[in-house]
Amino acid sequence: MVIVELLRSCCLPVLLYVESLVPRARDINSLNNCINTPLAKIFRVSFGDNVDFIRQMTGLTSLRTLVSERRSRFLSKLHQSSLFQPLMPLFCDRKF
Repeated sequence: MVIVELLRSCCLPVLLYVESLVPRARDINSLNNCINTPLAKIFRVSFGDNVDFIRQMTGLTSLRTLVSERRSRFLSKLHQSSLFQPLMPLFCDRKF
């Protein structure tokens, strides 16, 4: 379990940073494989449901879920900030 914690504390932050640079769906899947491959080797299992089960039991949720949660927290904090009201019309004017 020490190796899994090292994976979580050292590799996961780097992968989340990389995801912010390349936010396409297929890139997120590739980054997910950067977690799946070491887990499969650590626990000596095949890919697929076995790795998904290990991720669930160790608390290593998929990067897609982590990214979604991070974006939700960011938008929630932005909405609560005093800058939200003045900035939103500027964003909407450029978007549409």
